[in-house]
Amino acid sequence: MNYNIFDQGSPAAVFAAVAAGAAMKYMAGLMFPRNRFVYVGRVGQIWVYPFKSFKGHSVQEAECTALGMKWKEFVDRHWTVSTANGVYLTQRQEPTMALITPTIIGDQIQLSAPGMTPITFPVDPPVTESNKSKVTIKTDTIDSVDCGDEVADWLCRYFNRTGLRLHYSSPSLEKRDASKAKKPWDHPAKPGDMCAFSDYCGYMVLSSASLLDLNKRLENTVPITNFRANIIVDDCEAYAEDSWSTLQIGEVQLRALDACTRCVLVTVDQEKGVKDKKEEPLSTLKKYRLKEPYGPKPCFGINCTTDKPGKIKVGDPIFAKLI
Repeated sequence: MNYNIFDQGSPAAVFAAVAAGAAMKYMAGLMFPRNRFVYVGRVGQIWVYPFKSFKGHSVQEAECTALGMKWKEFVDRHWTVSTANGVYLTQRQEPTMALITPTIIGDQIQLSAPGMTPITFPVDPPVTESNKSKVTIKTDTIDSVDCGDEVADWLCRYFNRTGLRLHYSSPSLEKRDASKAKKPWDHPAKPGDMCAFSDYCGYMVLSSASLLDLNKRLENTVPITNFRANIIVDDCEAYAEDSWSTLQIGEVQLRALDACTRCVLVTVDQEKGVKDKKEEPLSTLKKYRLKEPYGPKPCFGINCTTDKPGKIKVGDPIFAKLI
């Protein structure tokens, strides 16, 4: 009997199919390796947000610590404002927080804001029994240093609210463990993945290509600062970060935890301190970036933690293992 290679079920056809499948798996292994690092982009921007919901700093180089990005004496999300009942305050409730600029002057921090005389206070005050204070972030209530009555009064006048306090997570005080975070989905944070006052973890990574793709869908474009990410990645495709499990930047190694789900905070104009009336870009993100198992909040960027600390700078190549 004569077999044609294209006859379904013929020995030749079966062999050809097996060979083709093996070749495809081999090529996929070369193109999308899971167990080794591949080049995925470069560090385009580095942002440090020392005060939760205040203006951030774009820097050329920084140190990736176990608790977040560090630049000079500023460590990411190590200061936070609380309401009178000790619960953290963000731009979700007070969008004009975006207009407060923190600056280091010697061993002092200066806060400046529209219509306010700048105020200064120590960058690293000693912890005493009299200034130790509790603050609640998400479901965690931890010790902090209360930064004093003067800056508290300054904040109350700026926001026209009573009872506000400013808290600092001193190096000697307890930190929050991301593995204990309560989310509607299972998350892979491990015991020892620590942060101070971040919502969940020490780092957020987002690509400039993802922002570009989003802006193509918007009537009015938004800047990268709306998303308050720490590392902005250039030279990759939109949403490539979704597939990264481990990132290597020089000596630094970051481990991806889960997608960063977005809320109304991304609608705040970071230069004007007002929310967008149409809730953009959140409304548009909800149309195409809802993913399982994350529910009704759209995904944009990834949450990460540090496995190996070290320094990074703008322009550094980024390598990653793929999911």
